[in-house]
Amino acid sequence: MGSQSNLLITTILSFVMLEAVLSQSCFTTAGGAGQCVAPSECPFVRKLYDVYGRNIPRQIGNQLRQMRCTGNNNDFQICCRNEATPQASNTLTTQPKVVRATSGDINSYSRQGLQYLNSFTDCGNKGNPKLSGGIEARLGEFPWMALLKYRSDDQRPFFCGGSLISDRHVLTAAHCIIHQPDVLAVRLGEHDLSKDEDCTILGGYKRTCLPPSEEYEVQRVHVHPNYVHGQISYDLAVIQLKQQVTHKSHIQPVCLPITQSSQELKFNQDFYIAGWGKTEKQEPSNTLQKAIVTRQSLDSCRQFYNKGEVNDNHICATGEDLKHTCPGDSGSPLFIKHIFQGNYRFVQYGVVSFGGQWCGRNEHQPGVFANVINMLPWITQVVQ
Repeated sequence: MGSQSNLLITTILSFVMLEAVLSQSCFTTAGGAGQCVAPSECPFVRKLYDVYGRNIPRQIGNQLRQMRCTGNNNDFQICCRNEATPQASNTLTTQPKVVRATSGDINSYSRQGLQYLNSFTDCGNKGNPKLSGGIEARLGEFPWMALLKYRSDDQRPFFCGGSLISDRHVLTAAHCIIHQPDVLAVRLGEHDLSKDEDCTILGGYKRTCLPPSEEYEVQRVHVHPNYVHGQISYDLAVIQLKQQVTHKSHIQPVCLPITQSSQELKFNQDFYIAGWGKTEKQEPSNTLQKAIVTRQSLDSCRQFYNKGEVNDNHICATGEDLKHTCPGDSGSPLFIKHIFQGNYRFVQYGVVSFGGQWCGRNEHQPGVFANVINMLPWITQVVQ
């Protein structure tokens, strides 16, 4: 009788404990699993306070209120996304630090930063690409392309792109950092996400393969201090990697326009864009895509977007074949082959910021890119 009584008590306690656990479960606004907790217990909210302090932008405050849920008491609680269990190779000992402050005037060049960027003599050193709108890039064609890997339970944890600009730094968009899950790592040397080995057949018989892609953990992230989430200016961030990147045939930095000659551009300049974003069929691409876009006047962008928000910190461009950049290409580079230190090298002039939401539907709607030249002084300060 005693054992049956103990079993009954144990069973009842199990149901009580299960009910308590279930009462704390919730679904996030994105439909993912979460837990109903106090804001101070949610890593995502703590990260916001680290970045903004008590001056959290109104748009983010409204989104936090939408995350409100019912917990075990009447205190304000939010549905905090469950942290994904990372693979062993993705385990971080510390959370990457997000930095917004700089030690100097963001409009002044750092001599040390310029010298550092100028030391990479192999930057942008690749052959002539054969480009048309929205087609697959060749193996190793753009070895500076990067993928940002987030802490996520999604089967495809790559939400944004970027570009390698040194042996420790990756340039991307600020909105890929703020109000996103933690960036776990940066993948370099990738071509096809669906394959373990990237190969092609040359001349119909010779099989050529790239070396394996590589992932580097994130040390810290520098977000432009003037960037405000929900707005479109200063949409730039620099990721500092924990380890130095060894440059190889399929992993090399792109040049930045740090010389006077490289800052001279035509008004209707053609640029290359590349990324793993959606195709014109609205399907995510596993393979690196490439296309040509042409620079337009800022007024062309103002016809489609808020006139007051498009300014000299942007480059406006559109592509007749690709139509424009597609969602998922955020943070990826806008670049062109240009005179750099007496040679033709690939130089990056922009970072995909926003626009082009109707892939393949409106050939006149331009994409908007963060203007690298205008924010180059700040970049030189954070890479030194």
